[in-house]
Amino acid sequence: MDFRFSTEQELWRKMVREFAEKNIAPRSRSIDEEEKGIPQDIIDGMVDLGIFGVTIPEAYGGNAVPGEEMTYAMLTVIELARAELSMSLPVYTLLNLGWAALVAQRGTEELKKELLPKVAKGEWFIGINTTEPQGGSDVLGITTKAEDKGDHYLINGEKAYISGVVEASKMGGGHLTLLKTDPEKAHRGMTFAYVPAQAEGVSHTVYKDMGRMGLSTGGFTYKNVKIPKHYVIGEVNRGFHMNMEGFNVARVLVASACLGGAEKCLEIARDYCKQRMMFGRPLANYEGVSFEMVDDYTQIEMTKLMLARAAWLLDNWYAGDEEITVSEMNKTVAMCKLRAPNQAVKTATHALKQLGAYGYTKECDVEMALRGLISYYVGAEGGQNVMRIIIGRDWGGDELVPYRGSQSK
Repeated sequence: MDFRFSTEQELWRKMVREFAEKNIAPRSRSIDEEEKGIPQDIIDGMVDLGIFGVTIPEAYGGNAVPGEEMTYAMLTVIELARAELSMSLPVYTLLNLGWAALVAQRGTEELKKELLPKVAKGEWFIGINTTEPQGGSDVLGITTKAEDKGDHYLINGEKAYISGVVEASKMGGGHLTLLKTDPEKAHRGMTFAYVPAQAEGVSHTVYKDMGRMGLSTGGFTYKNVKIPKHYVIGEVNRGFHMNMEGFNVARVLVASACLGGAEKCLEIARDYCKQRMMFGRPLANYEGVSFEMVDDYTQIEMTKLMLARAAWLLDNWYAGDEEITVSEMNKTVAMCKLRAPNQAVKTATHALKQLGAYGYTKECDVEMALRGLISYYVGAEGGQNVMRIIIGRDWGGDELVPYRGSQSK
């Protein structure tokens, strides 16, 4: 058993950190406050480094290392989140990496050739489009429909709380979208498909969030939107399973962003408390402060180990390791998504308290981090109790956690 990353993986991590600290960290506050999106020169620099290609095969313009895609993506997102604490750029990146990975694994050849090279070059955005106004984690309750019209599908419906609506609408690209193709069959009548944001009949709205101001959030309305059948991901009426598979990938990267942000918040507080004098000695000398920091550090490091295992499981499962079960993968990923956002918000909150009045000002990036991290604490990519349902189901069976979606394993 070897807990070390490979030499190549460590070199990649250090290269991303160096780039992020030099080119991204000094501009994180302007990304959060100016609300103009991610600066194009930062995107261009990330493209030059190969960041958007780590989950895309070379055949489609990427630079993925076969069998190590999720590990490289995890390391990348952690480092970006350490540098850009508003979480706008980390979320923008993890969406592109995670959902491009699913297209690379399950998309048709036509879709791969059309979409993936554009994503790898940073020209198009790809995201996820499941949530609807009437519910978030209740995926079975969606109402957006896709009618089979012979050579295409006709889509009508509405999606809500979607990241990247403006980016995809302006740049190009779109979202992997869960649709009902046979409403009488519940989860067995859903199809997962790519829907371009610039397709005729697509319109969007934009919400004002409390954080992540550099990345848009909003909703889509579909009115008689046509998509070709080769945009389907996986099989028709197997969309629920494809969506859940994609969520496993996405949740690993969400946990990565949360832990990267938490790690940096803790370091900011630590360094401040080491030099802040209180009653004749550094604030860090007081056990009430240092023990809380040590507890947070321990929890972050423990969750990072679990996260590395989750990425390893996904990499090896996709590589064909038949000893890895879907249940093992589901519950490990869910444990990461359960722990990481909770610990990140807790760490950022503790850091604000440790920093005192300074932490409450916009001179300190921790307040910005807390606003961004909360988005995953409240439920994006699945709420905490949904993660508990998954863990209970795949560890203890349906009798432990009764759930109407449990028959879909």
